[in-house]
Amino acid sequence: MSGNRSTATRVGAGIAAGIATLGAGTAAYAARNLTYDTREAARLASSGMRARAVTTPDGAVITYGEGPARGAPLLLVHGQQVSWADYASVLRTLTRDWHVFAVDAFGHGGSEKDPSRYPALPQTEALAWFVENVVGAPVVVAGHSSGGLLAVRLAADFADRVRAVLIEDAPFFGTEPERARSTYAWLDTFRNIHRYLEAGASAGADSWTRYWLQHSYLRTMFGDRAWQSLVRGPVERRLDRDPRVVPKLWWLPPTLNRAIALTACLQDGTGDYDLRYGEMFYDGSWLAGFDQAETLRRVRVPATLLHTTTHDQDGVLLGAMTSDDANRAHTLMPDCLLVDNIPSGHDIHRQQPSLYLDALNALRDRIRG
Repeated sequence: MSGNRSTATRVGAGIAAGIATLGAGTAAYAARNLTYDTREAARLASSGMRARAVTTPDGAVITYGEGPARGAPLLLVHGQQVSWADYASVLRTLTRDWHVFAVDAFGHGGSEKDPSRYPALPQTEALAWFVENVVGAPVVVAGHSSGGLLAVRLAADFADRVRAVLIEDAPFFGTEPERARSTYAWLDTFRNIHRYLEAGASAGADSWTRYWLQHSYLRTMFGDRAWQSLVRGPVERRLDRDPRVVPKLWWLPPTLNRAIALTACLQDGTGDYDLRYGEMFYDGSWLAGFDQAETLRRVRVPATLLHTTTHDQDGVLLGAMTSDDANRAHTLMPDCLLVDNIPSGHDIHRQQPSLYLDALNALRDRIRG
């Protein structure tokens, strides 16, 4: 899912730490907050990855990054609202030992923007085609968030093309209709996307960024007054000056500036993410035909499941899975290692890169044959 969830549990700590730092070095603090994305771009540029594109036989474009052929093939599948470049923090290390292929999911990056291709099952079929025709050999597949759901489905449906699977904080079971409405991702992102697209010109906002600022569940973490003064008001004033640029605020830590950046979208012309993708998590259509428990039972290759600490506020799940969900997913897969209670937000590869890299290398050692 989106990176916004990880921000929700870090709001108070991030702001407090930032304020405490101001007296010691305002300029350095501001620079860190305003340049996190350029530092990531520099890491990506030094990784050896090259942007590529391929078209499936039925005409769908898949954009991806490919690294040098220095090891076994590794397929990376990102989460929502980002692109394959989201793995910038670990790509330079990964490309030393793996032949990395990092794809843009449909509806993201430069890949096809056709909603009929967005649900899990057609996406899985496209990934299977990619492995056979672009990679040309069975892969270790690592998926983050909703990309983790796709990675598991690929391992279950196309076992001959997958050697092992790393599942990074995927939202197993919490995405199912009877539970989705009590998750932060649904309340903050998917419900608001639906309402924004449904309302159109009558939404009272000229962009998704502005609408999200007005309705974000994050304001319950700040309180309405602090949200207005620290986030919504300053961002809206900058949008008034240039609605084509999603702003950054020097006093907000990178986790919060990134939450704002994730509102960039195709509909506003500010990014490549298609909001119609997120709406499919609102109505459940992304999971059509996807029985999560049954799929997990069919994963026969070695698997590692990474799960962060679980947070709950007033009955709202702020993370991807509860501990019970993680344990259930773990026990359903015959050969699965659960790494639980990781001290990280949702983006483990970004916030705990060493742990993520160690998990991938340990998984490779478990591959049979």
